[in-house]
Amino acid sequence: MSEDICFEALFELCAWIVIHILFEIGVAVLMSMGYSRMEAEGMLTSSVCLLILVLAAVFELRRRKNLGKGVVLDTDGDGEISEEEWAAAGQDQQEEESIGDSEDNSEEVGEWWQDNES
Repeated sequence: MSEDICFEALFELCAWIVIHILFEIGVAVLMSMGYSRMEAEGMLTSSVCLLILVLAAVFELRRRKNLGKGVVLDTDGDGEISEEEWAAAGQDQQEEESIGDSEDNSEEVGEWWQDNES
């Protein structure tokens, strides 16, 4: 347990050192191109923030696509999803299974608004 904590602390310390060294190298490169230190730090910081935002957007889009949220159901562009489009997307089978399960459960248990005494 203490080894894990020591390793985590040492790993984090080394990671911060590496990040700081890379940042200073970037600032030095920008300063050699004629920018002042403040301009170089601002440019590098804003570039890193922009890169993080772009990467987050790309990962979110990839995650949504993998989850199936990027599926376009309205293929003919009429603004409504017809039964053919719904079935072509493979949604038909899931809906039928869930409806069948819910009907069976409601018959066995009874609806929540009905009295169970009768």
